[in-house]
Parts: sequence; structure tokens; C-alpha cells
Amino acid sequence: MLRFLPIALLSVTVVAARDLAAQGAVTRTGGSAPTVTVSAKVGAKSYEGTGPGSCRHTPDAAIYDVPAALWMVEQGGSSNGAIKSLNLTIWKPKDGSRDQLSLALTTSSSSHRIDVGGRGDQVGSGKATVTPQGAGGRVEIQGKDESGAAVQVVITCPAFSGVQAEGG
Repeated sequence: MLRFLPIALLSVTVVAARDLAAQGAVTRTGGSAPTVTVSAKVGAKSYEGTGPGSCRHTPDAAIYDVPAALWMVEQGGSSNGAIKSLNLTIWKPKDGSRDQLSLALTTSSSSHRIDVGGRGDQVGSGKATVTPQGAGGRVEIQGKDESGAAVQVVITCPAFSGVQAEGG
């Protein structure tokens, strides 16, 4: 089982960012990075984006010494696209305690954040659902961002790779 210290969320995110950069390097040398599709609705505005990204999952992680499943999704979007970036982390504790959700979404017109369930300051509200589909899956987020705007996000991951623990 992977063990994470409270600061490990940052460490895991750094690992995912490093791996996403490495996937970009694969693309430049002729391979292809996974394509992640994001559909978002914030208030009355809708945004669509498809591009290289990173989808990760492990059923056997831990946060604050609580065994939990972990999902992480990152998509860089494009500089002129409707979705500029998406970073998502979901912890589903196995002891039945509250899920932890952290979403940072930057669109062509604004940025939106949801951070709920953790020990720090709560930002907005929300819940996440993960539906497996083959090697990948569909991740759905419904909630409200830091300003109270309704946020709905649907992410399609072609495959989930593993998560490597660092820092604890």
C-alpha cells in the first residue's frame, strides 16, 4: 500500500506534472500522449477541450494515514482553446469518511476552484463520480466554485496509469 504524509498530495501532484511533461516529450519524438476530453459548464457558459493530458489512479493509497483510492487528472488544453488547464485530485477514503476533491479549472475567460473534504480551508462545494470504462473512465464533477457559480465538469480518460508515491 502506498503511504502519503499530509504534504504528499503536493508530492504526488509534482510527480504527475513531471510525468505529463515526459508524455509531452514522447509526443515530440513520434509517440502520442493520452488524449483527455473535458466538457465543462460554469454558470451559463459551456467549454470543450480535447488534448494531451494525464489520467492516474491507484486503489491503494492513503491520506493522513487513512486508506483511500486516488484519482488524478491533468489536461493542459491550449493557449487559444476554450479550456486552458484542468487539475483534479479525488481521494475516496475506504473507511467511509468524506471524499476529498480538489479542482482547478482555467477557461478562456476565467478560473474556478473547488477544494472540499480536506483538512484545510473549504473552497466552494462539490462531489465527484468516477465511472470505469475499459482501461479508463469518465469522471464527473458537480458543485459550486469559490464565487458560488455552478460548475459541472465531465472528463473522459482513455486509460488510467498508476500513481508513484514520493515524499513519504
